[in-house]
Amino acid sequence: MPPSNIVDGPKVATWNCPSCRDAVPRLLPNGQFNRVRLHQADMVLPENEIEAAAMGIPGPRANEVCYACAQAYRELLGTLIRPPGEEGDARGAAGLNDTGIVGALLPIAGRGTRVLIFHVVGGVLANTEIEELRQLNADRLTYPGTRGAIAPRLWALYEAHLVELHASSPPGESDPRP
Repeated sequence: MPPSNIVDGPKVATWNCPSCRDAVPRLLPNGQFNRVRLHQADMVLPENEIEAAAMGIPGPRANEVCYACAQAYRELLGTLIRPPGEEGDARGAAGLNDTGIVGALLPIAGRGTRVLIFHVVGGVLANTEIEELRQLNADRLTYPGTRGAIAPRLWALYEAHLVELHASSPPGESDPRP
């Protein structure tokens, strides 16, 4: 007869990811740890205005997140984004220089991930929105083929990030950075 303290089989050891704030398994199915160390390049686009805005966000930064969040960071950082009030298909309108970019993803210990969104305002790259990752509307994410005009400064930042992304290791392979 099994011990009375075992109800539904063995318990899986978990930890709370500071990004998604979920209790996630400590180990992945392949036996590796479900913790990914984040580097500055994983969280912040290398642009002075973006780095300065990220430094201004209060709270202690987490330096490790679960594997799923690390993959989400890789996909979201540098993604083009529509303004919050824009609905429907962007191709149906002329499209102004209103497309933004996800410039930083900051895991704040105990408070989840803050997504910093930047737009070009008066020719200057400015942090116009801060969203919690859990509340970010995925319908706002976009790509160049669906947008009208994109500010040249934002377009250059987007292209530079794509070059860096393609030069780095593919998802699932070991990170070449120390």
